[in-house]
Amino acid sequence: MLRVTVLALACLHAAEGYAPSLSAPRAKRRAAERAGLLRQPAAQMCGVLAVVNSQLSADALRLQTLTLQRLVRHRGPDGSGIHVIEHDCPTSGNCLCSSIAHERLAIVDPLSGNQPLFSHDNTRSLTVNGEIYNHKELRAQLKDQEPFRTASDCEVIVHLYDEVGDDVASMLDGDFAFVIVDDKTGDFYAARDPVGVNSLYYGTGLDGSMWFASEAKPLVAGGCIDIETFPPGHYYSSRDGKLTQYYTPSWRDVKAAVAPLDLALVRETFTRAVDKRMMADVPFGVLLSGGLDSSLVASVVARLKRQRFLKSGDPEYLKPLKSFSIGLQGAPISPRPRSSQRKLAPSTTASPSLSRRASMRSPT
Repeated sequence: MLRVTVLALACLHAAEGYAPSLSAPRAKRRAAERAGLLRQPAAQMCGVLAVVNSQLSADALRLQTLTLQRLVRHRGPDGSGIHVIEHDCPTSGNCLCSSIAHERLAIVDPLSGNQPLFSHDNTRSLTVNGEIYNHKELRAQLKDQEPFRTASDCEVIVHLYDEVGDDVASMLDGDFAFVIVDDKTGDFYAARDPVGVNSLYYGTGLDGSMWFASEAKPLVAGGCIDIETFPPGHYYSSRDGKLTQYYTPSWRDVKAAVAPLDLALVRETFTRAVDKRMMADVPFGVLLSGGLDSSLVASVVARLKRQRFLKSGDPEYLKPLKSFSIGLQGAPISPRPRSSQRKLAPSTTASPSLSRRASMRSPT
C-alpha cells in the first residue's frame, strides 16, 4: 500500500525555536545538549520512556526517570510528563514500582492532550508517540462512551485496551510506539506500528525491570544488560512474556502481486494517505527534497486545502502551504554564508504545479 506523510509544522517550529545558538562554543553547546539543557534541532516526534517493575523505591525511580528523561527531551519541546506507580505488593512482600514519562510534540489537542494518559478509572496509564488517524471511528465503537479527558487522538488507545486487550494494536491506523502499564498489578503492554515509522527500543534492567524508550540512550545510561530494537508490527504483553506479530500483510510475498495495474486506484489510495495525515490542530507544511513522490504530496495537499475550504469555509485553508528544505554547508544548492543559514529554512510556496520539489516521505 502506498503510504506518505506530511510533516507537521510543529516539528519545524520545534527545530527553529529550540535550536542552540550557532555563536555558542561547540563543546559547551554539546555539553548542554547532553545534560538536557538545550533543545536539540532534530525534533521529529514525541519521546517516551518507561521503566516497569523496578525494585527501586518510588522516590529513587522518580529521580532516575527524570534524569534519563532528559536524554529524549529534544524530541518533545511542548511539554513533559511523568507518572510513578507503586504496585500492590505480592504475597512475597517484594513491592515493585514503575514509571512512565513523556516528552511532547503537540500536534492534536495542544492545550489538554498532555501525557501520560489514563483509563477512566485511573488504573492504567499510557505513554505514546504517535498519530492515530482512525481515532474518531474507534472512539465511536467503544462500548463505554464515558467522555474522554482530552481531545487527543491517542487517548483512545488506553480505553480500547480496556475493552479488547492485546488486539488493540491491530485496530490502530497510524504510526505509534506506546506502553500501557496496569497500576495495580504491574502488567504491561507495548506495541509498535506496522512498519516501524516511530522508533522504540527495549531492554532489561539489572534488577529485572523492563525498559522501553524512543531512543536507546536512556537504556544505555540506565545500565540495561541487553538493548534491542522493538520490531515493527509486534506487541509485547507481560502476561504472555513474549513478542507477538500482529501485522502479517500478504504483500510481503511477491506471489501476492497478481492484480493488474490500476492507476485510478493508485491515485485514490495516494490521495487518501495524504488526506488523513493532514490531521492537526497546528499549522502544517511540507519538507522539500528533490523527488517526484514528494512533489506529488505537495500538489495533493494544496488541492485538498482548497477542497476543505469549499466544504468548511475556514479561511485558514486559503493560506499558502509552507514548505521547507534542508541543505549542507558548501553544497551547490546552498549559496548563502554559514552565518546566515538555518537548520530548517522556509522555501517555496507549494502549488499543484510544483515541479520536482519534494515533501517528507515516510512509509506509515
